[in-house]
Amino acid sequence: MTQPGVSHFYIAYRQTGPEPGGIAVLDTATGRIRATQALMGNRGLAAPLGGASTMLYVLPEGGHHVSTVATRTLETDTLYSSQEGPWATDVVVNTDGSRLFLPQGPVVLKVDTASGKEEEHPIPQKPVFSSWGTIAVSPDGKRLYLGRQGGNTNQKVTPCALAMDLPERTQEGTTGQEDGAEETDPGPGQVVDIAAPAEKFHAVQVLLAADGSTLYAFVPHQADPLVAIDTATLTVTARAQGPAPTALALSPDGTHLCAVHADRTGSILNAADLTETGTFPSAPDTAPAVAVAPDGTVCVAYSDHTCTVIAPDAAEASATARLPGAPLAVVTAAASEADPQPQPEYAGHYHRDAMPRRYNEYSGGHGMWSTDITCEQGTFVPAHDKVYEGRYTLTDGVGVWRKDVLGGGENKKFYRIPAWDNLIVDGDDVTWL
Repeated sequence: MTQPGVSHFYIAYRQTGPEPGGIAVLDTATGRIRATQALMGNRGLAAPLGGASTMLYVLPEGGHHVSTVATRTLETDTLYSSQEGPWATDVVVNTDGSRLFLPQGPVVLKVDTASGKEEEHPIPQKPVFSSWGTIAVSPDGKRLYLGRQGGNTNQKVTPCALAMDLPERTQEGTTGQEDGAEETDPGPGQVVDIAAPAEKFHAVQVLLAADGSTLYAFVPHQADPLVAIDTATLTVTARAQGPAPTALALSPDGTHLCAVHADRTGSILNAADLTETGTFPSAPDTAPAVAVAPDGTVCVAYSDHTCTVIAPDAAEASATARLPGAPLAVVTAAASEADPQPQPEYAGHYHRDAMPRRYNEYSGGHGMWSTDITCEQGTFVPAHDKVYEGRYTLTDGVGVWRKDVLGGGENKKFYRIPAWDNLIVDGDDVTWL
């Protein structure tokens, strides 16, 4: 059984081909995947800060419902479901885990995590009429911060963050959240510009400090830097050096940020003034996901379906583990009570950089293994359940093997890995355990 207080990384990954999306449980100590849970159409993942939560909240593709995942059993359930209105673009949970908030077109949807009861709160249209794609919530749940959605047009818009106060409900002579009470008007939103006008950006990313005092905002891949915003005055108090990161995570104790950049670097930033205090090993990627565990261990998950962990003060990342799909988000939460051995069991690891293959049928009932992506040396290889044995010819000189129907070629074994979307690995590239 997992020791009390231990946390793991939980990575939401995208559907790949016929295989559904799901959640992977990554051991913070070993960097190995303990277990996976299929969950159709993943697109986002939320958990309260701190790493002690035993419940995750998943926003599936389409954004019209929210599922729960119990971290200790990986059992799933539907918390909220509706086919009305636009898709939700993001999901965040408040500090005590009692409320979820989802930006959904012109409104923010608030969902009670105990009952599934929902409430709509219109997003102020002044002083900026826009679409809002990302969200953060204050510790008391009374203020929301939204990141402006960009677009795929040549029209320039100013990346900004919106502070939105939620209305309160009161009755004459009473206070509270009673049915039939009138809502106070929270007034227009308050906007903070964080970068120069730009074309074709996806959305401003927003991340709130655990105490609610500072909001961090940036536009991934833009030249303008990450900024820190004082939430009391809604003014920019610090700017990081260099271009914005591609992904950002805040340590559970709120002292530092971990930023992954497009130039192969990972930097550790002081949370107060955004000065760099250290680095960690990373790799280039257009859409990574990053999180920090309570003990300071960092997880970076990459769009090539791999992930690594970096222990505090480590000079190197762990060996890579391969995810069943491209990662969408990663959070820390209370560890699963699954058997401590990785699930599925690891059968070996690459002793050199190698290329898994996809099996494609062609005329005559024979098959061809086409090059997919490179797996780095040391990548863990999970157990396989089918062996393709026979004589094969290297058809292109760089790694595409085809079965030799005339009996020539080289005698080889290939292994099909279900956990890798049924990819095929060359047995000669693996050191089997």
